[in-house]
Amino acid sequence: MAVRTKISARSLLSAPLGIGRHLAEVTLELVGAGRRRGSPLTEMQVKESASADSWKFPIDSRDALQRAIGEIEQSYSIAFAPRCGSNYLCELLTLAGIGRPTEYFQYDLPHWKVPDIALAVSNVFQQNTVDGVFGAKVAHDHCAWFQSAIGKITGRNELLGDLLPNHKWLRLVRKDKVAQAMSLYRAQLTQEWLKWQDDSKSNGDIPYDFLAIVACYHTVVTAELAWDVYFSEYGIEPLVVTYEDLAERPHQTVAAIAAYLTLENWRSVEGVDANLRVQRDENTAPLIAQFRQALIDVGRLPD
Repeated sequence: MAVRTKISARSLLSAPLGIGRHLAEVTLELVGAGRRRGSPLTEMQVKESASADSWKFPIDSRDALQRAIGEIEQSYSIAFAPRCGSNYLCELLTLAGIGRPTEYFQYDLPHWKVPDIALAVSNVFQQNTVDGVFGAKVAHDHCAWFQSAIGKITGRNELLGDLLPNHKWLRLVRKDKVAQAMSLYRAQLTQEWLKWQDDSKSNGDIPYDFLAIVACYHTVVTAELAWDVYFSEYGIEPLVVTYEDLAERPHQTVAAIAAYLTLENWRSVEGVDANLRVQRDENTAPLIAQFRQALIDVGRLPD
């Protein structure tokens, strides 16, 4: 029976980002596994693991995946770190008719918890390719998971850009890393990862926690470092889009992306009101100022 994987973009956007948590979990698991085994996996163990029954797929599922990929004429991926404006960019690109990008490859999502991953992947491609264009936003760990999952299905180690037809990378970065870390701190504390225009809920007071904000800063820069290494290792030169440019010049940013993707049939977003709204409020600036001052005062003699 086919697995239904129709996805609500709004529900995907509201899913919390676990980038820092995944990094910590993966690291601890690797260290723990090494201690439990006492030695690295042998070549035979690796081969046995790779040939496990859980990664055997029906021919029909693999054929369905190839057909779904064959329907894609142009593809792109948005490399992002938490709180860089990726949800806003995805909404604008969707409004412009440039695919329907969102976080499809977040591996904690329900549509991946199925026996037949090959069929689930083909459904995601088939149901979310718009006029031949498929777009997605990916965190670095989502990219690694998806590439390895595809490798299990096809038996080939392929990069995401090699799998999808006419693929191009976009990279969304935020210049102000302190503001980005503060946004992540607030989102983790309140569990409010985005706000819609019709959301009248008050943000309330946000307590100041220096070490928690530092941890969020570490999460942000580590995620950026992982992308730095990925693109450098594989010689990929993505189109870099900044959060600041996106916020100030959304129409021009979308137009530049359409040109980069060599797309002709897209809609202008000039004057279009996005459904998402900025989450920062009157509490944000004082928290940032306090954090910056605390960094300046590190090592200062007491008064």
